[in-house]
Amino acid sequence: MTERPYSLLHNLRPDTLVAIGRTGSCTASDLLMEVRRVARALPGAEVEGEVLVVCEDRYRFAVALLAAWFVGRPVALPPNTQRELIHHLASQPNIAFVLRDSDGLPGQDIRALERVDEDDGGAGIPADPLSTALRLAPTQHLATVYTSGSTGQHQACPKTTAQLVGEAMVLADQFGVRPGQRVLATVPPHHIYGLLFGTLVPLVAGACFVRDTPFHAESVAAAARAHAADILVSVPAHLRSLTVLEPGSTPAFSRVFSSGAPLLESTARALRERLSLVVTEVFGSSETGGIAYRIHTAADEPWTPLRGLEVSLHPSGRLLLDSPFLAPDVPRPLACQDRVDLLDDGRFVLRGRVDGVIKIGGKRVAIAELERRLLDVPGVSDAAVASIAVGGARGQKLVAAVALEADARGTPPAALRRELLKWFDPVVVPRRVKVVDALPREANGKLTRRRLLALFEPSPTAAGAGATQREPAKPVRDFVFRSHTVRSRGAAETHEFSVFVPPELVYFNGHFDGHPVLPGVAQMLGLVLDRVGTLASSFGQPRRLQKLKFRRQIRPGDVLKLVLEVDHEVRRVVFELSRDGEPCTTGTVDYAIRASDARRT
Repeated sequence: MTERPYSLLHNLRPDTLVAIGRTGSCTASDLLMEVRRVARALPGAEVEGEVLVVCEDRYRFAVALLAAWFVGRPVALPPNTQRELIHHLASQPNIAFVLRDSDGLPGQDIRALERVDEDDGGAGIPADPLSTALRLAPTQHLATVYTSGSTGQHQACPKTTAQLVGEAMVLADQFGVRPGQRVLATVPPHHIYGLLFGTLVPLVAGACFVRDTPFHAESVAAAARAHAADILVSVPAHLRSLTVLEPGSTPAFSRVFSSGAPLLESTARALRERLSLVVTEVFGSSETGGIAYRIHTAADEPWTPLRGLEVSLHPSGRLLLDSPFLAPDVPRPLACQDRVDLLDDGRFVLRGRVDGVIKIGGKRVAIAELERRLLDVPGVSDAAVASIAVGGARGQKLVAAVALEADARGTPPAALRRELLKWFDPVVVPRRVKVVDALPREANGKLTRRRLLALFEPSPTAAGAGATQREPAKPVRDFVFRSHTVRSRGAAETHEFSVFVPPELVYFNGHFDGHPVLPGVAQMLGLVLDRVGTLASSFGQPRRLQKLKFRRQIRPGDVLKLVLEVDHEVRRVVFELSRDGEPCTTGTVDYAIRASDARRT
């Protein structure tokens, strides 16, 4: 007997709002017209392979996904959007086509396929409801997602309709996501968590998602207010940053989801007490899909399995899982890498990962416990610990990377080790503790093992480089300004520049190892103030910097637009650095001496 197909859009009406954002709102009818238009640009059946989707705009991401599925093609979703990785994936034989919405990447820019003057007038849009718009066979290969790489290399995980759409339907029903609700996600859509909770769940529920993906606290709060978001989908690292917001800064979300890593009790408590936000924590993985959830009110709050799943206990203490979200060829029940205590009512308590408990000098230690104790140290904003195999009786050694809050900068590593010695045997305390400005986490909040260990690798020197190694590119200090336009209105001028950020820019050195990000001071001195000094030399030195917000990271190879609104009458400059229409950095620079300042001097 053939199983019934899944109807992905069955809860949508033609006029249902499916996406909202600074770049525009779209209905279900808009979505289907865009899907058909993009589908026509995909290669025919004679070309085999997946469609690699690299779209930061969540609506364009959804259009790309549905267009590929519309013509029966699976999609490949990258583990991150680093340019080198995207170029590598695009060159693989399993990739037939690339859809992207950023410059500097291979493939078809989906923005070029958008047209305002639609010529088919919506012909062929199904009647209300849209139950026949996209029907997918349960065993159809829909997507290949990748593990986060937090414990090793990224691993490909093929997903069928029953796994992806089936899980989205269960999640929407389990958590009561309703038509008309608005979902804001701080995690990118290519990650399995962001794909499900930020894109597929709203679609199957008839809800609406916000196109943008903010992650800084102020921008998250601003987007939530601007778009009247009901549901927040986030990760512990982003939620931790929200605890600095003033009470009332965010809407009264009906749900706040967290996944991807354990949520600290201190973060959950601060969100409850400061912002009246109660977090629903979701436990799962790329390989297994969602497993369980809990309303985070205590550190040892038990986990409740999602509907339709069965959990049991392996003799070794590991979690045994039977789930419809497992791959068809996976034996059931699956022995997971998580140790649990199973309760009589079917719930369970997590006791750490099997592969996260190691022995050093005969002593057992949980890496997660070391990280938690570091995060409990006042002034520590982020921390990660990794084990490295070594010879001798120890077998393993531990290293720790720690990021400090601004008022704790200068804390020596030895002081952090002393804090750990209050809780752990000296033999298991990390021998090396490195203090960094920020951990090189992925956009989904996870930290790959490769990037973490790269923080402890010695910088290559000329003496240590082999003769066959390629000589590194010579660092440069200058940005490349490619174009300049100006508009005048009275005493005000608006200057627009196109700026290329060279990968060899000296400002990337050490900021950060394995995860280059353009520092804020380089943005201000090398881009904003340098240009203002050229355009308005009579302004002199800047007196005050206001409303400065860093919204998105700037990376090597980015092409930026710099807009300077120069008001010669009040000697003020309002600036914005953006990439692909999305603001990266904004602020205001005052050059005039205000009366209050003059009195003080």
